Formats: sequence, structure tokens, C-alpha cells
Amino acid sequence: MELGPELLAKLELLRIATRRVHSGRYAARTRSRRLGAGIDFADHRSYTPGDDLKYVDWTLFARLDTLMIRLSEEETELNVHLLVDVSGSMELDIGDRRGTPGETDPKSQVARSAALALAYVALSNLDQVHVWPFAGELGRPLVPARKRAEVLKIDRHLQDCELPPGTDLDGACKRFLQLSRARGVAVIISDLPDPSWQDAVKRLLHQRYDVGIVHLQAPGELEVPLRGERFDLVDGETGEILRGVTRDEVEAFRARARKERDEVVLFCRHHGVPLVQTVTGEPTDLEHLVLTLFRGRGLLK
Repeated sequence: MELGPELLAKLELLRIATRRVHSGRYAARTRSRRLGAGIDFADHRSYTPGDDLKYVDWTLFARLDTLMIRLSEEETELNVHLLVDVSGSMELDIGDRRGTPGETDPKSQVARSAALALAYVALSNLDQVHVWPFAGELGRPLVPARKRAEVLKIDRHLQDCELPPGTDLDGACKRFLQLSRARGVAVIISDLPDPSWQDAVKRLLHQRYDVGIVHLQAPGELEVPLRGERFDLVDGETGEILRGVTRDEVEAFRARARKERDEVVLFCRHHGVPLVQTVTGEPTDLEHLVLTLFRGRGLLK
């Protein structure tokens, strides 16, 4: 699933949304709301001896005969951390909305495309991107140079990483907080099969990260029509085949999945975490996902 040139052009006009002030090391295009030597006027303050005269507002001086310093918003880089789930459950392709298996985008492919889109927006604004794959543990991060062309490395990095099976998001976040020295925005892209995801998000919030979640599910996890009375199911994480599963058991699983989906909404609403939920379709409408949902739910602006 590629990001076409028309979509890329639209992404270049956007920014990663942030609610806190995150100061970076280098100049970029993300407003830090810190007053300094930027280009966007913010306020005035009185001149004090030693101030650089180039920041004096001479037009105001001509009117009021008072020396005032122009203050502007500094624009510094924003550190954007993308925590992308690469576990086995992300490869599930459980039917399209008509009940035909094999015709939808796997969650892993949609997750990589979402990560690429967010990274492209950040790199277009000269922000620093950190890509962290995770499964049973946290993988090696990729930190591309602040150039848009570097986005091409991200898809290959996510596909090539080999991590222990399972999903341990809380453990991955603990390790992430140990390794990361650059606080900023952290976006989790996952199907959230691990109950510890709430603890992981709370850890990030406690460390004053701006957190966003992209929650992906396959159609068959929620409501694809069933044919027959017994089924052979494959565990998405371990590959184990569960034979002779009854219709009632499958329906109970789906009811639990729908309940967990609703719990994600309530948790994010309570903690003020931007949330995008989508069910992978055939094919996934990337422009709608990124330009409508990502912007409407507060991941992009």
C-alpha cells in the first residue's frame, strides 16, 4: 500500500498535533510556543540594556518614543515517536465486510502505511522521527535523517525486524522510556490485543508525552457472517490451530472484541488521548484515514 504523490502533497501541508511544549535541539517548523527569535510575532516586552537592537520594534518607538523588544515564537523540532505493533496478530486477514477472506489489507500493512504517513508529515516539517517496532519486546529503533526521502526506510525496517512472539505493549513502553531521551509525541499503532495497553499509555502520560493511538481491527474480528456450526481457528499470535470451535464460542469472542473496542474509546476520552479506530477494508482508503480521521481526531492539524 503506497502513499501516492497526490496524498504526499497534501501531507506536506499538515503538522503533527501536540498539546504540550516540547523543546527540540534544532530549528524546524513546529511552533514551540517558547518566546524567542522566531518569525511569528507573539508579544512585546520592555527593552533592557544588553538586548540586541535588531529586535527593537522601531515602528512602535516612532509612535510611542519607547523602546520595546519584539518577541516571536521559536520554531524547533518536535520528536515524534511511532510505536508500531509488528506482532503476529497484525497479520490477521479475517474476511472483508461481505465475509470473503483474503480480500482485505492485513492490519500490518495498514499500520505501516499509517506510520509512513505520520513520519512523512513530521519529516516535511523537519521534525525528528523515531520508529519503534514492538511485539513480545521492543525492537531496535530507526531514527531517519530529517529528510522526506528517508521515509522509504521505515517500511523496510518494520518488515525486517524479528522479535519474540506475542504482544507486550507495557513491557515495550517500559523499555522505550529507559532508552528514549527525547520527550515529544508518542503514537501507538496496534490492534491492542494485550490487556496491558492501558498501563503503557498511563506510563507515557505520566512522563509527559503527548500520546495518540491508532487502533486497527479486521472485519472478521467483529461481525463477518458465519457459515457452519464448527470452525478451525488460528491463534494470531502463536499460530496454534484451535479445532472444533463452536458458533457460540466465536460469537462470544466477537462480543468481547466489541466490548474491548468500546473500552478503548472510554479510556481515551477519559485521559484526553486522541484516538483513531478503523476496521481494515478492501482496500483501505488511506486518504480518508489520514486526511479525515487523523485530522478529525487530533493526531494531525
